[in-house]
Amino acid sequence: MRIAVLTLGCKTNQAESNYIKNAAVGSGHLIVTLKDSPDICIINTCTVTAKSDYQSRQIIRRALKTGARVLVTGCYSEISADEVTAISPDLKIIANQQKSNIINILGINTETVSLNYFPDRSRPFVKIQDGCNYSCSYCTIPKARGHSVSRPVEEIAGEISMLESNGFAEVVLTGIHIGHYGYDLEPKASLSLLLDNILTYTNKIRIRLSSIEANEIDDHLLKLLSDKRVCPHLHIPLQSGDDLILKQMKRPYSRLYYINKAQEILKRSPGIAIGTDIIVGFPGEGKAEFLNTSRLVEEIPFSYLHIFPYSDRPGTLSASMPDQVSPEIRKARAQVLKKVDNDKRTAFRHAQIGRSLNVVCEKRLWNGLYKGKSENYLNVYFANTHCQHGRLVSIRVSEGFQDGLLGTSL
Repeated sequence: MRIAVLTLGCKTNQAESNYIKNAAVGSGHLIVTLKDSPDICIINTCTVTAKSDYQSRQIIRRALKTGARVLVTGCYSEISADEVTAISPDLKIIANQQKSNIINILGINTETVSLNYFPDRSRPFVKIQDGCNYSCSYCTIPKARGHSVSRPVEEIAGEISMLESNGFAEVVLTGIHIGHYGYDLEPKASLSLLLDNILTYTNKIRIRLSSIEANEIDDHLLKLLSDKRVCPHLHIPLQSGDDLILKQMKRPYSRLYYINKAQEILKRSPGIAIGTDIIVGFPGEGKAEFLNTSRLVEEIPFSYLHIFPYSDRPGTLSASMPDQVSPEIRKARAQVLKKVDNDKRTAFRHAQIGRSLNVVCEKRLWNGLYKGKSENYLNVYFANTHCQHGRLVSIRVSEGFQDGLLGTSL
């Protein structure tokens, strides 16, 4: 059977889709693109913004045109099932809670799941939990995915050990709310405990964390960041640098708390890459509130910013809040911070010149150079005659190059 798996959105969606691909390949099926006449199309959708909804509908329509059987899952189809079914009566919606059962729906034996199929992924995503325990006023994801549900520690450590045996040099621990990993397990666990176990049961594979909240970075986790096998990179969502807006967003920290946490991390892990998410144009954000965000962003040496103009999500508290900001102002404020983002990225890259970085080889480019990802989350370009996909190579950085760095292998 020819199966196309199309994925939008977060790293968790990508991890779930990779599981489906591995199961299909392990059972002798072929993973193809929409252009290759699939028998079945599985679409893993996203609803984090209105643009994500639009992209989900677009890709569903494209899949239907192939004549394949279409299965739609993910957060958009969970939240807006009526919109999905209105596209065509011929598709089938699979609830998020049943996503892992797609392989059973396809008649695939779960015992055949392989961890060898990552043709487009040199740094596999390993899903450690699903769901979110927060209720941010602008977000529908808790409704789409429910409360946090964690995988057992031993199961995750075993999967990563197998990936290491298959030659991978890095894995990314992902989930919707990884800072609450293990709270629901018996006995109770934590993200730090999980990392301890992974480091114990593996030998050299390095571990990267996906997004984690500032208030969930404890002392144990900060100590683990000093381990050379834990990537010196944290993505810590800010969303706003103004206390009033943070309160309206129902975020679990204050402006000062975030600043202090970032400074503590930078002091204990010099040179660490810290990235963040920022929403501009949230209801009630005036010039003063936006200025507070801009000043905070300037104060902290972020390595990159992900900037999102506020997007109304149906059914959220923020959608009915007063003092909505016009789309034009949202866009203008996003452009202001995108310039700051560009300056931050350039400064962080420049600080790496002359250093040696450990880079996971990702792909060979048309010009003969290889492209990879460093431990501090930078794109690194280099020449190498024998670089293996997914393996580590030491690179001496010589200069900035395109969206990253240029160097030579040691």
